[in-house]
Amino acid sequence: MPYNALKMDNPKLFEKKLSILNEISSAIVATDNIRAIANLILDLAINYTNAEKGSIMLLNEKEELYILEARGIDIHFIRSYRVKVGEGIAGTVAEQKTPVLVEDIEKDERFKMRKSRDRFKTRSFISCPIISRNRLLGVLNINDKADGVFKEDELSLIKILANQAAIVLDDAFLMNQLRFKASELEDLNRKLIETDVVKTEFLTRISHELRTPLNSIKGAIYYLQNADKIKGEQREFQSIISNETDKLIGLVENLLDFLMLENEMKVIKKTVLSLPEVLENDVLGSKLLNVTLSRKNIHLSADLSKSITEVVGDKIRIVQFFINIIEGLCQYLESGDSIAVRLHENDDVEVKLTASRKLPEAVIPFLFSPSHLSGGGQEKDKLKLYLASKTAEVHKWGLHAENTAEAFEITIHVPKSAREKVDAIIDLTMEKFMEFISELLDVNTCSIMLDNKLTGELTIKSARGLGEDVVNRTRIKFGDSVAGWVALEGKPLLIEDIESDPRFRRKSISQYNTKSLISLPLKINGNVIGVLNLNNKKTAGPFTEQDLSLASILGERITNFINTLNSGDYFDEDLKQFVSTFDNLLNAEKTYQKKYQKKRGVFSSLLTRTMDMLGADEEQKKTARYVSMIYDLGLMTIDENVLDKKVLTHSEKCTVKAHPFNTLGLLNNFEFSEEVKKIILHHHERWDGEGYPDKLRGEEIPFISRVLSVVDAFCAMVSERPYRKTISPQEAVEDIKKHAGSIYDPAIVSALEKVLKAHPQN
Repeated sequence: MPYNALKMDNPKLFEKKLSILNEISSAIVATDNIRAIANLILDLAINYTNAEKGSIMLLNEKEELYILEARGIDIHFIRSYRVKVGEGIAGTVAEQKTPVLVEDIEKDERFKMRKSRDRFKTRSFISCPIISRNRLLGVLNINDKADGVFKEDELSLIKILANQAAIVLDDAFLMNQLRFKASELEDLNRKLIETDVVKTEFLTRISHELRTPLNSIKGAIYYLQNADKIKGEQREFQSIISNETDKLIGLVENLLDFLMLENEMKVIKKTVLSLPEVLENDVLGSKLLNVTLSRKNIHLSADLSKSITEVVGDKIRIVQFFINIIEGLCQYLESGDSIAVRLHENDDVEVKLTASRKLPEAVIPFLFSPSHLSGGGQEKDKLKLYLASKTAEVHKWGLHAENTAEAFEITIHVPKSAREKVDAIIDLTMEKFMEFISELLDVNTCSIMLDNKLTGELTIKSARGLGEDVVNRTRIKFGDSVAGWVALEGKPLLIEDIESDPRFRRKSISQYNTKSLISLPLKINGNVIGVLNLNNKKTAGPFTEQDLSLASILGERITNFINTLNSGDYFDEDLKQFVSTFDNLLNAEKTYQKKYQKKRGVFSSLLTRTMDMLGADEEQKKTARYVSMIYDLGLMTIDENVLDKKVLTHSEKCTVKAHPFNTLGLLNNFEFSEEVKKIILHHHERWDGEGYPDKLRGEEIPFISRVLSVVDAFCAMVSERPYRKTISPQEAVEDIKKHAGSIYDPAIVSALEKVLKAHPQN
């Protein structure tokens, strides 16, 4: 239908479609956070169709649909629900890639077997695939129309939303991949620098240790060469030569082992990864490898199944492992030969590299041995095979090479260990936790120590502000030192001055700028599994009871996360999401800290005093202080230019209104408290029921949400904004009082006014 004809035929529908396009277009520049985009799309879909429930489902690597974001659906159902493509309503829509409008599911022939829909009020729904370049990304579902049955014009609107969602989500996925690659490169650079420093220190130490035995040997040999007669002392000097030479050989072997990756476990960093992706993107896509293959005219092919179970390993080392094997094999092949890579899975993941030419039988036993490194004039290529074997060794991979009837084959057995996956994710996420805690609590030095079940000692799992040598050598028994005492007693510890504390009375270590510290136990089901240590406040002041309160809340989140991993209560795709979620959370916290650092201190103090005035108990105040530090992190997923504008477009308002959901998305794998989530979600509700997202009214709104709303409004008014000047505290209070009973809880407004009279703001 021509543009003008559509406009004239159904002007309201036309305006809605145009509005949707404008709003989604604005979303592209407002944010590239996937959850933020999903929340915006969902809100638009629900608002335009007057629905009460909806969900956006995405496709995972196992060809299953899972719920990314939803409205009106039980959170426990959201977490656990998975449906394969081709199964259920959403799975059928995904398989057929065709949108459906159902007015009454009990009468619809397409879904006559799908009668049980107890979680929905009505029998009408819309389900629409989200497709980009003929590639299925997910499904958009809308249910429970508030005013009857869904109609064709609403299906038309949902189709437009799904199409635009595909474009925006595809763009967001690409940006996430770019960020992930940038993070990998940053990690690689950091690792190279760390490794270089360690190697330099090692070589320096070795050079000093070599000096004494070399000089002893030199002196002994000089004496023997210049002696007039060989006397009985000859045996003594022969013994010196023998002993010192043994030392020299041992030192040289250690040096070679280090350079040959014998000690690679010290710098290895494991993560959960997909071998098909690694082989396809990083190995077969390596420009340097392709140059080598092209120069030698060797063809490389791969048969890679995408459904292979993810494994654990150091990605950088594994990429180099495969490149080294392929380049090492090339020395035995001739122009026109080929190498094929195949993946197979049974009890473990099996990788086969097949060369089109047999190798001499005499060579095979020495391929991955240091004894093959001398002779032949191709030491560099031989070294690559030896280095590959050392990488396999530190990863505990099986490596077998043999001639078959017509070819040469290398088989690599990669074990599938659920425990290794858990350990790898714990390693990665504890680093993120440490960085997040250091930002949130404003400390320079902190560490997480976990109980090593084999040795019964506390070892540092992750740290900020501590040297690598301290992290590697620290081993503390239960009962020893501060951390050991906390682990044994199972009680948190706040020390204002370690040198005067009668329990310890020890000199403060030079690496700490204050004598104050916090150490608290990490517990699962009452059992201590580790300790969280905090030192060196950036202000150089002592820790307070409020610091201890916040630290204990964060400690609970750490142990809950570890317990979730150990219990196995998650899906495979969750493992990657754990890491990416923490990355996004950390980035949001850093941005928030930079933008609103001054506001945070004033806000927390005013919030605590207002709750005191309202008679809140200690647990409520503890929760409120914690929530006050994280409740608006979702704003950091929105473009800064949008947040700084005085006048927002309708789509920008929708984007901003979705920020409580964005905050919950950032905290998805971190926050377990339903109370905290409800406080965050409803802090923009109004006393008169005209707020968002659920139009709660009066005391339906969580108590702490109501307090946050009032204190946040006051702090915002007295803070400078790019689009307006600050106003005085008196003016801010008067403005808030005008809206008591409409926007704000009158009792809380009154409490704030009393607090400000008792503690006037500058």
